[in-house]
Amino acid sequence: MQNFLKQGLRRLRLAAKKRLGHEPIIALDKRLLLERHGSEYGGWKIPGGRLDRNSAVIDIGLGEDVSFSQSLISRYGCTVHGFEPTPRSIAYVERLAPPSFVLHKFGISARSGKATFHLPNDERHVSGSLVSVGHVGQRSVEVELLSCGDVIDRVCADRIDLMKMDVEGAEYDVFASDSFRQNAHRIDMICVEFHHRWDVFGPAATERAVSHLRSLGFACVWCSPTTNEEFTFVRASD
Repeated sequence: MQNFLKQGLRRLRLAAKKRLGHEPIIALDKRLLLERHGSEYGGWKIPGGRLDRNSAVIDIGLGEDVSFSQSLISRYGCTVHGFEPTPRSIAYVERLAPPSFVLHKFGISARSGKATFHLPNDERHVSGSLVSVGHVGQRSVEVELLSCGDVIDRVCADRIDLMKMDVEGAEYDVFASDSFRQNAHRIDMICVEFHHRWDVFGPAATERAVSHLRSLGFACVWCSPTTNEEFTFVRASD
């Protein structure tokens, strides 16, 4: 009951923010039968029945929660390729050693190469960012990044059945990149967390990103009703 009330309050606050223009307003393009995978913190809804044991799944940005990937592996028996460049998250995944999960120690960006990754100022937190914002940056590490095309090539797949990205603000540059545009036709589903709550981006950044995804043939089929940050897209022709 308490959780139900909390979710109701979140929805009311979110509706108020949308009316004030503080949140993007993204309409669903399709209504499909969905199933949830992952924890309350690290989960998404995806259309049911689109994956199987041979599916190519990529999970980019792991932090210390791989429950989404673990749920997919348990449900479908597929292998998930996880991409994460930061030492703390890499150590977490290596300790956990989830079955059928292949760890690649790279992040994603508009282009491949080395970059400075800003670690969280509060050492109790795990999520850093390539973007320099107020809650990160007192510490940093150098990381290896891959473009979207290089990520796909690294897992040796012609097509990707599902790509999940929780990359702390880097999603906007990734989606706008030439590499993503050139390889978007190889991706069937995308789960992404948008970071428009950061002042450096704002609602317009997410609205532009969604418009761009639609222009590349994707349709929005789910967004979190309590955060308005987690979204799922599928090929519009399917």
